[in-house]
Amino acid sequence: MADQFNSANSYVATPSPVQPAAVHAPAPWNLQPIGSEYASEFSTDETILIRRAIAREIFDAVPKKYSALRLLMDKPVQYEDNDVFTYLEKTFGRVALKAAGGVAAGATQAITMTTGGGNNVTINKVIVYPDNTKGIVKVVSGDVVTVQKYNGASDLTAVSTDDYFSIQTGVIADGQNFLTHYDRMSKIERYNYIQLMHRDKRWSRKEMQKFANLSNTNYYELDKKEQMDLLLQDMFISLWNGLRGEVNITVPGTDGSSPYKAMTMQGIFPSMIAAGSASASGVTKATLQESFETLCFETDYKAEGGVRFVFAQNALLYELSKAWKETGLRYKPDDKIGDLNLQIYKIGDMSFVPVATELFKEVSCFPVTWQHRIFVLDTSTIHPVCMQGYQSIELGQTSPKGTNGSIQDYTEWWAQGMLSLKFNNPLSSFYMDTTGIVSNLYTAHNPQ
Repeated sequence: MADQFNSANSYVATPSPVQPAAVHAPAPWNLQPIGSEYASEFSTDETILIRRAIAREIFDAVPKKYSALRLLMDKPVQYEDNDVFTYLEKTFGRVALKAAGGVAAGATQAITMTTGGGNNVTINKVIVYPDNTKGIVKVVSGDVVTVQKYNGASDLTAVSTDDYFSIQTGVIADGQNFLTHYDRMSKIERYNYIQLMHRDKRWSRKEMQKFANLSNTNYYELDKKEQMDLLLQDMFISLWNGLRGEVNITVPGTDGSSPYKAMTMQGIFPSMIAAGSASASGVTKATLQESFETLCFETDYKAEGGVRFVFAQNALLYELSKAWKETGLRYKPDDKIGDLNLQIYKIGDMSFVPVATELFKEVSCFPVTWQHRIFVLDTSTIHPVCMQGYQSIELGQTSPKGTNGSIQDYTEWWAQGMLSLKFNNPLSSFYMDTTGIVSNLYTAHNPQ
């Protein structure tokens, strides 16, 4: 509505009990500053003579636990000379043999092993059947392994599809003049790409000056700080869920037919899937403890007392703690605090430390399925990587008009991240997908 103070108005200080608005021009309860939400909703008078009550400090409504991007990203960065790097792993050195089909019992058996099985054994090796029967390898031809019984022993037992055979030892005879037990160390080759990430902001010179002269809030300062927060979140999300590949980068104002090419990195979860890390799906509250403990023992590659870390949203970690603690917890009459949390889980000679990872429940960062996912990682095998000559995070800004010959009437700030991942032995880590333990969250952290 119009500003009543822009023209002369008679004003009677004595209120009328019958028509107060008629003698108060304008009525004091009807007067609001320009832009008032109340004036907009109820069509009251507005004036430039009073200002809106705007809090100077903009409240930071980002959940505080979202800043907990530590542990993984706090590790020292490893530097590589190229943006594509390869790294190798030494394997255990023994691989069990697996039958691809059945064979009848007999003194000698020609057993077809699954693809590549013939590479894991040589002649004159003792192998052990599932029922502890032992035989010695006589011939290896491709993946067909011919096994002979011990002299004077009973026939070799029948073989079924998917039977496993252990390798006991290589045997030599006294005085033999040849060698047969040749081995070469087995290795696994892994590789990854180093990815560049960016967050940019542009402010015109006049915009910046207006905020310097007239700012009601600390928006300008928070806007620049948010740039770093968003970049760190981008790096964290990529570290967990990045997919190695190449993407097209479209030049603004073009149809994208002549794009730049960019590499993307492989993150923790896709690396685990590619390596065949142990996992469980459909885990309910009733099976949570059993599934967790089973996978812990299946993936126990660390030395005695080795520590692994459990990453999940806080609500899931709470349920995991309750699975062990709730049923056996007892209180005294004078107890005032009920503590159902555990700071460390000790299972056998293994230790597990829970780490609340609240970004997993933020749908703008991860798919909804991550709200229900628990990761157990051997973080000693995981290393962030950057290219030699770069820093993992770099900051900069362009020169404003009149500085260093610039004619651009604005300043651009940029924050650049460079990141990749080296993940040795993903088989020492595992993940579980739960169902029905926690509820989906979609918009809880995007208030309107």
